[in-house]
Amino acid sequence: MPEVEIKWLREKCGKPQECGKCLKVCPHAVFVMFAVDREPGKISKKYEIIPSYDSFCTLCNLCVENCPNDALIIKIK
Repeated sequence: MPEVEIKWLREKCGKPQECGKCLKVCPHAVFVMFAVDREPGKISKKYEIIPSYDSFCTLCNLCVENCPNDALIIKIK
């Protein structure tokens, strides 16, 4: 399997906690949602999608096809 590079474009993904389609459709759980503004006792309001397990990516492109904002780019390294 070739090595891939996955980029999540923050400026195109407004509220990942409300969408999360990339998380739901990825058959290999490549993505993780991370709370950026974590504080004890408070609910986070700002999240990012991190392709933490890009080595698991099989280039199926389901995440790219299902992203309503074109916020993901997958390339072969």
